[in-house]
Parts: sequence; structure tokens; C-alpha cells
Amino acid sequence: MARLPNPYRPGFNQAPLLLAGRDDVIDGAVDALEQAALDARTPRPLVVVGSRGVGKTVVLTRVADLAAERFGWLTVHVEVRPHEPFTDLLAGRLLEAAAVLTDAPPGPRFEVDTATVRARLAGVGAELTLRRRAPEPVRHASLGDALHRAVDAALARESGLVLTVDEVQLASHRELAGFAATLQERTPDDWPLVVALAGLPSVRSPRRSVTYLERAAWYEIGLLDERDTARALAEPAAQAGRSISPAALDLLAATSGGYPYAVQVLGHYAWRESFGAPEITLDHARAALPRAHADLAAGLYQARWDDASPRQQEYLAAVADLLGRTGEATGGDVARLLGAEPSAVSYLRDRLLQKGTLYADGRALRFPTPGMAQWITDHATPDA
Repeated sequence: MARLPNPYRPGFNQAPLLLAGRDDVIDGAVDALEQAALDARTPRPLVVVGSRGVGKTVVLTRVADLAAERFGWLTVHVEVRPHEPFTDLLAGRLLEAAAVLTDAPPGPRFEVDTATVRARLAGVGAELTLRRRAPEPVRHASLGDALHRAVDAALARESGLVLTVDEVQLASHRELAGFAATLQERTPDDWPLVVALAGLPSVRSPRRSVTYLERAAWYEIGLLDERDTARALAEPAAQAGRSISPAALDLLAATSGGYPYAVQVLGHYAWRESFGAPEITLDHARAALPRAHADLAAGLYQARWDDASPRQQEYLAAVADLLGRTGEATGGDVARLLGAEPSAVSYLRDRLLQKGTLYADGRALRFPTPGMAQWITDHATPDA
């Protein structure tokens, strides 16, 4: 029996077949691209924030794809690394983009990555990999100069440029402010330039506030609602040739909690369990749950726990305990359980909210990652 390709993509930065529940930010990106390409106006930067696993990187990739598909524009992308400056790297990518635009024949669609420049030739369906033997040294080019060279090269070909920066929360406040100042001071009002940034909710904290970015178009993305969760599970399966029974869909959707990464993990294992069947049944969905939970525990749960300080781990353990016993946890409830005044531990709550480890549902505190509260109660012990 032929094996049908699995339509679910739980890997890092794997774009799902259906990007459900992100219409607002995609519409904003289309509007920004049209302003830059058709109205000759430089749009406000787009800033996408949300906890890990909700699809911020996928949104940036979709912006780049839209720019290439609709206008043939090149995208320059960087990901900020912990404790490493990103503007020198960005300047180098911009110089590389300028060089490729200068050398390239008219009309291609480009995408720049860490090592190569991939050129998709319109109407051909082939992909070329271009390697430059001696990249221009970036240490001698300021970010502003590199940006001008790249945009000038794009303008010479009646094209434009998309600039995407991921993991912005890892940038120092000083460097982020310098980056924003370069955009504000060195970017004319009529440049064909779209800037899109993505990061954790901590980017919006007052201590990291950057004046220029306050005027950006901000989008906070989070959990999917019931309708979009069902679509994200059912439509890829249908496109790949397999239906999902209503009972199986209800179980998988409820277990995912609307968390986009969990949707992909659950769909992936349910698809594997249903090998050879025309439909994913309730039995298949039930059989998929242990493997999906083990996958989430080994990756998401442990990573978020390890990312928390010992005091933050105590706070998370208290939230998990309250949710397990009462189904409800507020900042005041957690403080009482820890034997502290709410004001004494509010900084822990705020930091965990900014990192996206917790989210606020009114006064209630919840985990965006389904099953994490139970995992903490069963497995995790705060570090000494």
C-alpha cells in the first residue's frame, strides 16, 4: 500500500499547509507590500509578538513569500542570537543582496539566507544556488550605508526589498534602538522597503521600549480559536486524501488547546496511526495522544522549564498546582500559596508573561502549551 505524505509539519520553522488564524497579520503584510510597491510610500514596520510555537517565524516567511510571489522582491533575513550583535550580520546580508541584485539578470525573485542566495526564476520552476567566493567585509559598512546600497540596487531594477528580523527579544536595548534610529533617520518616505520583526511578548515591556517602534503596526498572535483549530487539523488531511471523523477532530482539537505547534504534533501522530485507512478515527486519535504528549514533553515543556530561573520555577509549580487542584490560578492565589505578598512576587509573574511561558486570561493565569501544568506537577522540581 502506498504511503501518503504526512501533511502536518511540527518541525522548527516548518510552514503548515494551512496558516489558520493569522488573517489579520497577513492582511497587514499585504497592505504594507502594496503601499511600498504600488503607492510609492514606505510603510510602518510590522512587529509580530507571541509566545514560542505560535507561528511568528512562519508569519515572517509568509511575508517573504508574498513579496516574491506578488512583486518579485528579494528578502533579507537575520535571526538574532543570544549575546551576539545582529546589525553587523544584517549589514553583511544587505551588502550580499546588493551584490546579487547588481550582478543578476532582470526579473528574478530572490531569497537570501545564511550561506547562499536562492534565485527562483519566474516561469521556469527551477532553483539556482549562487555562491560568492569573496563576500565584501561587513566590518567596513555601517548598517545605514549597507541598507542604502541594497535598496539602491533594488530601485535600479524597479524592484524592492523586504527586511525581516526574528527573535528580536534577544537584541540588546541599545542595539535595537540603534537599528530603529537607522530606519527612522536613513529611510526616505518613498522607499520600496518593508520591515517585519518578530519576538516574544517581552519586546513590548516598558524597559525595552524604542520610540520609533512604538509607531509600528503591532500584531500579537496567540492560541487559535475552535474554528481555526479545527481547520488547521481537518483541511491539510483532506488535501492529502484522508478525512477526520468528527469525534477524532474534537479530541485532537481539545487536546491541542489551540496551540499551533501542538496542532501539528497531534496531527502528525494521528496521521501516522491511521496509515492505510481512508479516515482518521477516534481510535487513531486516542492512539496518537501518548506519542504526541511525549514529543511535547521532550521539547516544549522541558525547554520552557529550563528557561525559567529557580524562583520562576517555584512560581510555575504553584500555578500548576492550583490549576490541577482548582482549575483556576490568579496572581493573588499564587502569592498566597507561596506565602508572599502579591507585590513581592509580581515581578516573577510579569517576567513569565513577557516570555510567553504563561498568559493572562483576564485575572487568570494559564499555560499556552497544553499539558504543561500536568507535566510540571508530575515531573518537574524547582532547582535549588
